[in-house]
Amino acid sequence: MIARIVAAFGMLALFAGGAAAQNPSEDDRRELMTLYFASIAADRCDFHLDEAEADKLIQAATALQKKLGLKDDAADVLYEQVETNFEKTLPDACKKDGEAFKAYQQVMERIRKN
Repeated sequence: MIARIVAAFGMLALFAGGAAAQNPSEDDRRELMTLYFASIAADRCDFHLDEAEADKLIQAATALQKKLGLKDDAADVLYEQVETNFEKTLPDACKKDGEAFKAYQQVMERIRKN
């Protein structure tokens, strides 16, 4: 069980760009990238995402973009980085028994609680 949790968080780190965060703004940046990952995974893999969840995901990402002071162009670059990393893991990333799906579920559980 612990190995699966560690693997799932490792998958999130892969999509968010690697090593552990060094400061609060880096934590926020990684969280934003994690939200981008969830959006991309839902779109590319047809993972379940209803309208209310999509709205919460967008609201959370928008709030982090504002908190970080990211302009649209900078946010787009960040999104594209996550998208590129995600695409490198296809088609395995879309397997319902894979680590990306488990990571997606964890992100969405957090979103549903907020």
